This record gives sequence, C-alpha cells and structure tokens, in this order.
Amino acid sequence: MDLFESIELLEGRKAKGKKGKSTEKGGGKRSHAKSQKGRVKTFDTIKTALGALSFGDMFSTDGADRTYVVSKRTHGGKDAASTVGGKIAKGFTPGSSTPGSSFASIKKHAARTLIRYGKASKSLVKKYGSRSQRKKRGIKPAKGDK
Repeated sequence: MDLFESIELLEGRKAKGKKGKSTEKGGGKRSHAKSQKGRVKTFDTIKTALGALSFGDMFSTDGADRTYVVSKRTHGGKDAASTVGGKIAKGFTPGSSTPGSSFASIKKHAARTLIRYGKASKSLVKKYGSRSQRKKRGIKPAKGDK
C-alpha cells in the first residue's frame, strides 16, 4: 500500500463517519428504513414507478418516507409532469390521519383502487368491494347486504 492509497482510505472512513451527505454514492440516504417502507417496492422517482407499475400497486421512493398507491387521474389538468399514461401517485404520509397512513388503510385503498381500475380477483372483491361491485361480478352478498 502506498501513500496515496492510505490517504484515500482515511478520507473514505471520515466521509462515512460524518452525518448528512457524504461524497460517496448513497451516503445521503437514511441509515434505517421504516418497516412500512420495507414492505413495498422502492423506486428512484415517482415517474419511473408510474411507468413500471399498474393501478392499485403500492410503492415508495428512495428519498421519501411516504408510501404511494398508483391510481387513475379522473379530473384536473393535463400536466404531463405528474402523470404517466393517465396514472397518478396518491401519497400517504406517516403520522398523518387524513388520509389514514397505517399500512392496513393504505392496503385497503390499494385494493379498492385495483378493484375499480385494475383486474382484481373475486376474493379481493368479496373482501373489499362495494355491494354494486360484488353484484356486478356475480358474487353472493355478504351478511347484512340486500
């Protein structure tokens, strides 16, 4: 090992020990992942996620604590920056109550979105679907439904 290699090695150790951004790739990322974020796919940007996923899929991005659900744009302008093929990302912020940000409520929203715009299985429709959606697919009404 020569002098230059040892200097580079020492500088690399210093950069890793510093808090915040460092000169190495990935040094500015968080040191830990939220348990909720670990349960979904992670993408670099929202735009790449919208291009790769279909309606009702959940994802997150590298730099955010939020969890997103891919939905369909139903109203508003035609801003090309926020949509990809008519898809939008609905975000759920941890600690927020509007909309609910527990993983169960996000999963339920994703299931309802999948039923409405995607291709959902009968079991998913039976569990999360409305009466009209169950009737439309020929599923027996649940107890209490007419």
